[in-house]
Amino acid sequence: MDTSESAYHAFEWAARHAWSLRTDLQVYLADPADTTVQRVLERLPMLTAHFRPSGDDPVAALVRASDSSATLVLGCKGEQHRSLGLGSLVLPVLRRAHCGVVVVRGRPPAVRGEHGWITAAVGGCEDPLVLRRAVEFCRTRRASLRLLHVHPPAQGGVVVPRDEAALRQAVLFLRTTAPELTPEVVVESRHPHEALASLDSDLVVVARGGRHDGVGLITRAALYHSSCPVLVARPEPMHDNRVKG
Repeated sequence: MDTSESAYHAFEWAARHAWSLRTDLQVYLADPADTTVQRVLERLPMLTAHFRPSGDDPVAALVRASDSSATLVLGCKGEQHRSLGLGSLVLPVLRRAHCGVVVVRGRPPAVRGEHGWITAAVGGCEDPLVLRRAVEFCRTRRASLRLLHVHPPAQGGVVVPRDEAALRQAVLFLRTTAPELTPEVVVESRHPHEALASLDSDLVVVARGGRHDGVGLITRAALYHSSCPVLVARPEPMHDNRVKG
């Protein structure tokens, strides 16, 4: 992490998440002398954090870390990227990471986890992976689950139907894997960036896809416009469950 506000919020998010899992936190610092993270650690005295320099190639350092991590946590922007858009690390790390990546962005209540909702964006071939990760967060945070299906609005009088089969399969999957959760199903006939910018959620879970810049349309819209942190789900390595940011 660098000294940007976005990186600080990402560290704070990662620290709370690691503390909730009772696992260690690995922190990669652009400046090893940076002491701002101590403010967060003082509030979580039971959390064990290990600090490492990110070096001259932070993307490579984070990709290597993803080999033995359950989750990487990134800020949406860095010290050198204060305008609209994403920081320079986000897409390169997403393309190469071997575990799930959380990009911390959105409104303060969502970043602090105050809504009590986890949203799973469904409608693709990777829905089981997305749903499993969403269920994990619901159980850890004791949050409610929302299924979000976005399909384009009518254009030129042509209506694009919603994917009823995908919604049914998602609900059936949850009945088997998480019977204690009764999801709220939300269908949005809007452009993805419009739907994702208005979420009252603490996290939206999406698949990576791969159409634009190595990510799919829904994922790209979430990374640029979501009102809450975004988890881009990937199959997890089996030999470690530490959180790294």
